[in-house]
Amino acid sequence: MKKTNKILLILVIIALANLSLAGERFLPTGIATHLDVAQMGMGGITVTIRNSAHAVFYNPALLNRQGLKIDISPIHGGLDNDAIEVINFIDDHEEDFDDFELLDHDEQNQFLIDSQRFDNKWVSAIITPYAGICINNIGAGMYSIIQADVKVDHGVFIPAIGMRGFQDNVYGFGIGLPMNFMGQSLDMGLSLRFIERKKFIPLRVGAADADELDQVFETAFDEFESTERGFGLDVGLIHEFYADSIGKQKGIDFALVIQDLIAELDGYVKPNVKAGIMTELPSSMLPFSCDIGIEINDLFNRQGVGFTQRLNIGGEARFLKGLLKFRGGFHQGYPTWGVGAKVLFAHADYAFFARELGTRSGQFSEATHRIQIGFSI
Repeated sequence: MKKTNKILLILVIIALANLSLAGERFLPTGIATHLDVAQMGMGGITVTIRNSAHAVFYNPALLNRQGLKIDISPIHGGLDNDAIEVINFIDDHEEDFDDFELLDHDEQNQFLIDSQRFDNKWVSAIITPYAGICINNIGAGMYSIIQADVKVDHGVFIPAIGMRGFQDNVYGFGIGLPMNFMGQSLDMGLSLRFIERKKFIPLRVGAADADELDQVFETAFDEFESTERGFGLDVGLIHEFYADSIGKQKGIDFALVIQDLIAELDGYVKPNVKAGIMTELPSSMLPFSCDIGIEINDLFNRQGVGFTQRLNIGGEARFLKGLLKFRGGFHQGYPTWGVGAKVLFAHADYAFFARELGTRSGQFSEATHRIQIGFSI
């Protein structure tokens, strides 16, 4: 097997998904949230999802609505639209990397021209296994986000391959608290998350050392920098409002979540306030059940981005009593869609998900294909 193939195979084995961030933004600024593939297909909405073992991380107030919910998803992965092209390019030009200094002037120029579209562009491999359980109004969950990034870099004199990575381990515990406020039922919840983050110093390997890339990458994750530890306290609220036109069977949920109300990870973490609404369309209107919702992330705009970049819209249509599910939505101004199937306790989901890496929609988009396979009840 070619040495470059070994590198890429290790990347894929470590993870089969893409969550890369542009430039120096590859590390999350706070506690990274695990986004279920189902929610990716629905535009990324989370705070009003009624039946989910992710409730402890999405909105702890939803714990009041869970009976017994268990989700174990060891397989969660995919690749972005650029990753396959970059992988093929590195593989096809392995000899050029190994012997760049031996190429003649025209061959070197042609290589640089061919690699121009990939220059300084990171592609990532990530694995994000998840396990969670909700029993009545109590929930617990844990997930890991292991990310390894690779890029092609022209360099000043000779080309090189850059690598970097990090690992987050997150554990969460939550409790739901039913309340009554001014004669109205109100669900409230609290959750506490603990995070352990590791990272290794970015590496840049020149063409002269390309034949040792497999050894470099195999040892990279053994050379993590000192571990950072932190925590985050979340508060969630949700109220179901019944409209006369909908009837008593189907209501509209209004939700408010403050993530990282009190949080610390290598310094102070600013709170993130989310708000959303969701309703289930009356079955008399459609031959299937359907949820639709809208969510605004970061109400106070901590990062100074455009409004559409903080807006998520999505829905899910369920057929054959939930055996088949079709999802669609908009995340940060970009369309998303997905499908899912469940047989007994096994489920499989796919999503096409897009997001914005810049400060406004349409600036630096990133699209990824995700799959998730697991077991749930």
